[in-house]
Amino acid sequence: MWFKRKPESVWAQEGEVAAQAAAPAAKEKLGWFEKRARRRRRRIVFEEVLGWIVVPAFLYLLWLGYRAVGGVPKEIVDFAQELIGLAMKSF
Repeated sequence: MWFKRKPESVWAQEGEVAAQAAAPAAKEKLGWFEKRARRRRRRIVFEEVLGWIVVPAFLYLLWLGYRAVGGVPKEIVDFAQELIGLAMKSF
């Protein structure tokens, strides 16, 4: 602040006072409800974006695994049929 220009006119002083008074008034003070709503909105958007990225990546990795193995192994098919049979017997 060595070379700060001094205001020369009343108009310049009024501009500085108006700028200082407007700065605190421009920032709104949020209550707990508004803060909570903004946090919730931010979380929902984050979860949506994450879902749109993670779910396709997971499905793609499953497809790559299926291709790498060369299809579903016979043992897994037998095991799944056994589980389904046990589930149907219990009902």
